[in-house]
Amino acid sequence: MAQQRRAAQHKKNKKKKKANASFRKLAKLILALAVLGGAAALSLTVLFPVGRCVAEGETRYTANQFAEAMGIGETKMNLFTADKAALARKVHAALPYAHIVKISRRLPGTLHLAVEERAPAFAQQQDKLYWLLTQDGRLLGTADEMPAGLMPITGAALLNPVAGHMVKWKNAFTTPGDIAVLLSCLRESSLWPDITALRVSTAATPDAVYQDRIRIRFGTASPTVSGVPQEAALNAKLRMAEAVLAEKDEQNPLQRGILDLSIHGNAYFTADWS
Repeated sequence: MAQQRRAAQHKKNKKKKKANASFRKLAKLILALAVLGGAAALSLTVLFPVGRCVAEGETRYTANQFAEAMGIGETKMNLFTADKAALARKVHAALPYAHIVKISRRLPGTLHLAVEERAPAFAQQQDKLYWLLTQDGRLLGTADEMPAGLMPITGAALLNPVAGHMVKWKNAFTTPGDIAVLLSCLRESSLWPDITALRVSTAATPDAVYQDRIRIRFGTASPTVSGVPQEAALNAKLRMAEAVLAEKDEQNPLQRGILDLSIHGNAYFTADWS
């Protein structure tokens, strides 16, 4: 009987020792993983600091200007943890003409920038200066005179314009997206060569000025107009404008006025707009 108890106790102790050995192995594994994780974290925070950047592409800015815009050298930045999207936003705000196409990492500590130059498409006069805007509505800066080849924007005043920021107008609902949609439709219209300006007003969709003498009023834009998608509604209004303006030009090629297309499916012409 005593021999059986000793055998049972021995078996129990053997199992306990085996369990303890397994626990020690697991603890060592966890400790090793923790050490490796700490080493990896250390390498991402201390090793591979960003020391410089290289810009490739046509640009008016130097590599030092890009580095300053991104804060390289001013703050501790790691090559692998740097937020590329945030860095691109910093560049766009500080260097308006630069459009970052791609940021890539190069060992041991270089950020490589693929850059394109933004081109102005519009100019709006305010406080004796001309603010230059890209097609997508980004303010690039100012010029003392109206640059040749750019389309003027008139009407509502700019709201707190800052180079590198997106354009906003005072007391107007127009957004850069509204202008982009209108431009897309105008370019497909036969009127496009004769569109000489855009006029921002209280309506979301800007007015278009035809030959500096007839203002085409499109009315309020929305994702749908009377159940019709916005672009389809604008295209329908432009087809109506083509017909009306062809008739007016035949009657009097110097006629001035307003062509009101704000009510979907209708066109109203008022003469002598000034």
